[in-house]
Amino acid sequence: MRKWMMLIAFYGFMLSGCTINVKEYVIKGNVVWGNPDVYLIVVNENGKFDTVQHVVPVNGKFEMKGNLPEPKIGFLIVKDGKGRIPLLLQDTVLNVDIKTDNLSDVRNFVARGGVLQNRKFALDRKEIEIYGDRDSVLARFYKAEKEHDIFEKMHEMALLQTMDEMYDQEENRFIQENRDNILGLSLVFYRYKYLNYERLKPKFDVLSEAMKNTPEGQLIAARYSMLSEVKIGAYAPNFKLPTMQGDSVHLYGKSAAVKILDFWASWCGPCRKENPHLVEIFKKYRDKSLLMISISMDTNEKVWKEAVKTDGLEWLQACDLNGSDGPVARAYRISGIPHIFVLDGNNKIIGEGLRGKELDELLAKYL
Repeated sequence: MRKWMMLIAFYGFMLSGCTINVKEYVIKGNVVWGNPDVYLIVVNENGKFDTVQHVVPVNGKFEMKGNLPEPKIGFLIVKDGKGRIPLLLQDTVLNVDIKTDNLSDVRNFVARGGVLQNRKFALDRKEIEIYGDRDSVLARFYKAEKEHDIFEKMHEMALLQTMDEMYDQEENRFIQENRDNILGLSLVFYRYKYLNYERLKPKFDVLSEAMKNTPEGQLIAARYSMLSEVKIGAYAPNFKLPTMQGDSVHLYGKSAAVKILDFWASWCGPCRKENPHLVEIFKKYRDKSLLMISISMDTNEKVWKEAVKTDGLEWLQACDLNGSDGPVARAYRISGIPHIFVLDGNNKIIGEGLRGKELDELLAKYL
């Protein structure tokens, strides 16, 4: 009797029109360089990543199939690889070619299939075009740095910044045009942890309320809210940290017309490459009411101190040896280094994430 009651209830549900429109996605993949484990991950309702599929390619080929009630953002990752491939899971077939295990570089994969994924592919091609000369520009930048050619180094840095600005404009246009679908959402979600408030704001604000209320949208919103506490115009969080000399530095306890907070680490290659420029700034403004505090994300005291000595960093050096888990790193929402904050004499943030010419111009304005 119970069995029949259940069947009647089921068919009644179906006939009432309350059916779930389940759609199937298919991912057909080709790994050019081998047979690494491949995983498909998605964000669950709790804001955590779930692995929903795992395959091992055969002769470089693999296939994944799945059902979903609505479009969803997914990411392909490979075992021991770097980065991830964003996929827009719909009722369609996606074709993915993976060229190397470095999936953080859009040149190393191709993902096509379906209206939204093909739009993303068009943006990928535009990104490759905009950054076409990046490798050669970086090579010239590092060469100029090695030769202490300040003019050439600043010139190459300006070229890199121009590329970033051009891509940002193009990406923002795609987000605007896809503000109410998962493509716009995915473009914001892919980089939201690495953008400061000023760059995240125009991307997040334009998303529709439906996209903001997704699990991915809620994660972006949480970071957006936190970043607003350390945006330009806000007062910098106060802190007290141990210094290399064995005492401590209290941010609000130091007076200066301008303060630079430099978040870095001995193991961070880009940080070490930026240090010579900071040395130049310190020598230029050390007698003009500039306070510089480098805050290391190191956890090894010996390695930290050796790096400070090797790079000739003569200004205040602070570190609590807690890495990115330290209270100061958390207060300033540090998700990537190097990261610089510039404060005025009242500890109000007047610049963030600046390097090269932009940093020089800001300091010249205030000092």
